[in-house]
Formats: sequence, C-alpha cells, structure tokens
Amino acid sequence: MHLLLDLLFPPHCSLCGTARNLLPDISLCRPCSDDLLHNTDACSLCAAPLSTEGVPPTIDICAQCIQKKPRYDQLWSPFRYAQPLESMIQQLKFNARLNFAPLLSTLMIHRLPPDFYTQTPPDAVIPMPLHPHRLKQRGFNQSLLLLKPLAKQLKLPVDTESCRRINNTEHQTGKNAQQRQKNIKGAFTFENKNSYQHVVIFDDVVTTGSTVSELSKTIKQAGVGRVDVWCLARA
Repeated sequence: MHLLLDLLFPPHCSLCGTARNLLPDISLCRPCSDDLLHNTDACSLCAAPLSTEGVPPTIDICAQCIQKKPRYDQLWSPFRYAQPLESMIQQLKFNARLNFAPLLSTLMIHRLPPDFYTQTPPDAVIPMPLHPHRLKQRGFNQSLLLLKPLAKQLKLPVDTESCRRINNTEHQTGKNAQQRQKNIKGAFTFENKNSYQHVVIFDDVVTTGSTVSELSKTIKQAGVGRVDVWCLARA
C-alpha cells in the first residue's frame, strides 16, 4: 500500500518541493537539510552563539552569562534561528502550517546528544503556555505540538496543567531586551502540586531569553530546584 501511494503521490521536500534526494523519515531533501544552521560553538549555559573575539578558547560561557547567570540552569537548542528554519517556524505559528510540526520535531530528535538518553530525566516537561485568548485565536500551542514527539521519544511526561499564562502580553517581536523583560514580567503562575524538583521548559524559539527567564523564576519560586530550557532554535 505504501509503495502504491508513493508511486501515485511521490513524497516531496516540504521546502523546495523536489522529489529527489529525500532524507529517510524527514520530508526534506538533502540540500535543504544542509541549509539548516546547527547551533554549534554556543554558550554552555544559554546556548547563544559564542563570540570568539577577545575570549580565551577554553571558555565556553558567553560574556553575558559570566556577568549575570541566567535564571534557568541550562538551555539546549540544536539550531540557530535562521533561514530556512525561521520561515518554517513562522509558517507553523502564524499560517497554521501544522504539517511542519512533526518535521521540526523529527529534526530535533535527530540532533539529540547521546547523553540525553543517559542523563537523569526531569520530572516533567512544560510547554511554554499561551494566554487563553491567544490560544483561542491561534487554535493550537506550537510549543506543545513540537514537544509531543520529542517527549515520546525520550519517554518524558508532559505537564500542561501546572503552569498558566495570566497576562495577555504583547508579542515580543520587535522589542529590545529591556522592553521584553518589562512586557513579560509577572506573566505566569505555577503550582507545584506534584512536588517537582527538576523540570524542563520547552519553547519553539529563544531570542533574548526574557520569556523563559521569567517563567524559570516563577517555577523556582514555587520550590523547584532545577529548571532547564529546551528550544528548537536560538537567535
């Protein structure tokens, strides 16, 4: 049946539309896959791209984290927020291209470091919550869509109940770091009914880190000892 369907409707690349050189299990051709910018040479704390100018080669922490440690403990992001990934994420979020969600999740799974399978797992993974008004407007939470296949692969529980977004904040796009911090302040609540000691926040994109930092602060204030962040792309 699958062979017949492939003959009648040959699989194609989700980006360029070609039916050639497709990668197994991913609806991308190899050239488009090669265009994805991997997040190498990144800060070991916040995953921001490291600037090597004036920094000793033995230091793997960015100047910002040296000056002020993030509110979360560690951030992992396999890709940079650059084309063509940027367009795929925007198409998912703002044009409801839901077919991109499993593709992007699979890309993350393929980039999982080997030690992810041997580390002590978190008690739960929390998708970045949307305010109810925005969730109703959009119809889905893109972070949850991206997280589900990844959590299934790692056999991790997903918690969508403990955290709430209580302020319908403006979009962070176009705001500088200071404006983002002010915009997101006090936006979340978290009830640690399950006595979590280690949770992971999952988001699609981290830019300045203001949103994940505010949520991390809220979660730690509820008694959680360790908060990590995973995201698909890092700006």
